[in-house]
Order: sequence, then C-alpha cells, then structure tokens
Amino acid sequence: MNNQIYTTTPKTAHVKVKGNGMNIDLMLKIFKRKVKESGILELYKAKSEYIKPSKRRSDKKNAAKKRQRKLDRENDNN
Repeated sequence: MNNQIYTTTPKTAHVKVKGNGMNIDLMLKIFKRKVKESGILELYKAKSEYIKPSKRRSDKKNAAKKRQRKLDRENDNN
C-alpha cells in the first residue's frame, strides 16, 4: 500500500492513493483521510470567496477574544 501526499506548487496540492486490487470503499476512506490531513478542503473553503481585509482583522480579533474568555473561564474554575 503506497499512499503519498505531495505538493507541486504552493497553490495546488495532490493526494494520491494507490490500491491495486483494494476494495473501493477502503480506497475512498484512505483518500478522505489524506485530504483531511493535508488541509486541502479547508484551504479551498477559505479561498472560495473574497473576504475584505477589515473583516479578516475583525474575525481574527474576535477569535482571540473568544480564546481569552475560554482561558479565563478555565483559570476561574481552578
């Protein structure tokens, strides 16, 4: 079983599953796992539409606030 993940350029990534004589369901399961591990789908979803720089900054700021609130809650419980 020779499963490889390799990138040719920063913009494109390839996932290759070789399964000579393997069950198609098993090959599909391996393929899905490799795609998830490589992050191709997340990258595609992030790049699928334009996000204004101000929206990106505000999202990043809100995520930081959310992480900080979570840390504060954990520290309060201890």
